[in-house]
Amino acid sequence: MSRSGGSRVVTCGVLNVFEGLTHLPRTVSETKWGRGRGDSDDSGGVELTEAVESAARLTRTLARRSVNVAPALDEDDFFTDVAGNETLVGRDDLERAVPAHKKRHFDEVERYWVNRPYAFVIIFRSKKENELKYYVIEPHLTDVESELLEFLTEKLADAIKYSQEAEHRNETTAERAEVIEAETKRLLDRYNLIDDGLAQKLGMEGGSRFSRLAGSVADLFGEDEEDGDDRTVRETRGIYPPEEAVGDPDGIAVRPRPAVEADGYDALTEYQVEKLLYYLKRDFVGYERIDGVKHDINVEDISCDGYNSPVFVYHTAYEQIISNVAYEDDSLDDFVVKLAQRSGKGISKRQPQVDATLPDGSRAQLTLGTEVSDHGTNYTIRQFKDVPFTPVDLINWHTFSLEEMAFLWLCIENHKSLIFAGGTASGKTTSLNAVSLFIPSKAKIVSIEDTREVELPQRNWIASVTRPSFADDEAGDVDEFDLLEAALRQRPEYIVMGEVRGEEGRTLFQVMSTGHTTLTTFHADSVGEVVKRFTTDPINVSKTLFTALDLVSVQAQTRVRGEKVRRNQKITEINSYDAENDEINVQDVFQWAPGDDGFERQRGPQILSEIMFDRGWSRRRLEDELRKRTVILAYLIEHRISAYEKVSATLQAFINDPDTIIALVAQDRLESSLDDLREMETVFMDIDDETEALVPRPKPDEETREQAAEILAEAETMLESYREESTPGVEAALPGDLDWNTESGGDVGGSLPTEIDVDRSLGDAIGVAADADGEEPPARPEPVADDVAFASDDDESDDGVRTTRYDEE
Repeated sequence: MSRSGGSRVVTCGVLNVFEGLTHLPRTVSETKWGRGRGDSDDSGGVELTEAVESAARLTRTLARRSVNVAPALDEDDFFTDVAGNETLVGRDDLERAVPAHKKRHFDEVERYWVNRPYAFVIIFRSKKENELKYYVIEPHLTDVESELLEFLTEKLADAIKYSQEAEHRNETTAERAEVIEAETKRLLDRYNLIDDGLAQKLGMEGGSRFSRLAGSVADLFGEDEEDGDDRTVRETRGIYPPEEAVGDPDGIAVRPRPAVEADGYDALTEYQVEKLLYYLKRDFVGYERIDGVKHDINVEDISCDGYNSPVFVYHTAYEQIISNVAYEDDSLDDFVVKLAQRSGKGISKRQPQVDATLPDGSRAQLTLGTEVSDHGTNYTIRQFKDVPFTPVDLINWHTFSLEEMAFLWLCIENHKSLIFAGGTASGKTTSLNAVSLFIPSKAKIVSIEDTREVELPQRNWIASVTRPSFADDEAGDVDEFDLLEAALRQRPEYIVMGEVRGEEGRTLFQVMSTGHTTLTTFHADSVGEVVKRFTTDPINVSKTLFTALDLVSVQAQTRVRGEKVRRNQKITEINSYDAENDEINVQDVFQWAPGDDGFERQRGPQILSEIMFDRGWSRRRLEDELRKRTVILAYLIEHRISAYEKVSATLQAFINDPDTIIALVAQDRLESSLDDLREMETVFMDIDDETEALVPRPKPDEETREQAAEILAEAETMLESYREESTPGVEAALPGDLDWNTESGGDVGGSLPTEIDVDRSLGDAIGVAADADGEEPPARPEPVADDVAFASDDDESDDGVRTTRYDEE
């Protein structure tokens, strides 16, 4: 059978809906139309009308008793895998997952695969309750299959114990899943639950006897398992085999189930074996009932608030949604204990609360029993994303403007330290991961975290994680302070710290003051709060030391036109310490304007003057460097290039050789060259297309596309010069033959022309004078004068520079 998706969907739906409708005519002869075949022609029209009305009643009944799917959805295509076979879970499973009394007022909003072909998610809107519902749809098990699953679960105890011991030996989840699969197949063969042909197809020694499955399952309980059978393991990718490995299992078309269950069956079909394997791996190696939710890259948080409470998910598009997943009291207790054990933690009535890091990197807060929670056992899981978002995503979300992102790029690339501040779920870590792509791949990086959240493509990266003590006296505890001390001996150029919480912040600023560029996050709602919390107990950084920090980006979760969004409220530079008044001088560089949801640039930041001096650049060169980075980001947006590997390759390739990448942009060859750029050995990018396709990356709206096109148009003079000038070394690096005009000469290294026609010069914003020829580097920039220091009430100075002074209370 190559494919029967269409007929399967319709047949299963109709038979399930009409199951038990005994009042409907069973055959044509039972209708008036059938009984009146011999009547005169005058009655034929009436009888035909009655038949049509009966068919209409059937149609209305079908509509009432089946799920309302999205009109534009092609279910045949949705339930077909890449090879054209039916997926393991189908429309029949969807019909059984939604209670009959809810189908009438449930309208489908969206559906998508989270673990194809085993599980998908469908978002419903309830017209009756006026709320969204999150349903995880998995293969349905019959009563007999459920009993067999229970039997196999008990018999797999030894294999699971081995699997848990293997987890402590750092074996992968795929290897542990292989143990489960091999033991399951051995048990099925030993108890003659599959025939010889299927056993051979599954790579096992087949049994020789058949048994009536429904009767034999009950007899299986209580028997002892024998040891000594050989294991044959099929290679798997991850916990579950990919959909192409599942193929078209025999028995998947043996539906609708009412007919199958009525007839009975002697041995398991391959389809049933695949279902059992899925549930066993899900429960023992995966995350049991929430495994499908854990696979959903759109979900940020998963929480169950107590006994008899449904699981809630925080969806990137729909925010908090109630799901169809729930627990009984004992099963919720067991699951929380299991999560703690997997994380290497212990949880009990003596220690009822635990903060844990799950094997996949997700953070979990676990509470057991009713000692500290009236509603009983509960958990909250903050999802870890394997594939981070990129600077292009942040621009398309309007979290940052294109101009802000180019500014941060230039600053980070030139070793300026940055703190992302904000409240819970404001997007601090997402932004930290995104801007880390601006760190040159040749630089050595050390990251320090208590929970793994930072994900970088640079290969010269040491990822350090704290470790709690295994003893009560905290002996052997490795905290952020210890890791910071160790980092200094590792000679890093950049230190990425997941979050600053306590006294380690003092050490962090000491590291910063010795020239180590630092990127981190901090819980605070404003720049003033950042300064106050860092310069008072328990961190207590001196104000002179605090000026080692260069920039603070304040982020917040807010609402725009009724939609919950994340916005960078301001980017502020830390300038100097005024000893006379005991003040820290700061200045806003960019600020979000809630009225029009835009970003306003304040007067030119001093940090750009510092970069200009450190690099020996002229004002025009600084303008060019900012513009080139803006052009690269605009090009990625205009061409809708947002995949992590492609954006990473572009940014790192530009940092290594700006002229080559600008030439590719000028020739409109960048997109076609990305496969070659991804081969850089200093950057590791190995994300499969299926995983990338699941990432909910935003698309640029019309306003963002227009802005990108405008930037590229303004830079046309610069791009034209790269089309006309020959740059030594570029031709060999570019794929194919480019139309280079070598007669115009050009400077070595492809330097930019001295005259660039731009509508909005950054020179005025920078506020640094240059010589007439625009080529001499400036003198060392003077610190901001005292008369532009900020008052505590954020007043506006005469020259329009908005500054703030923070007095020590």
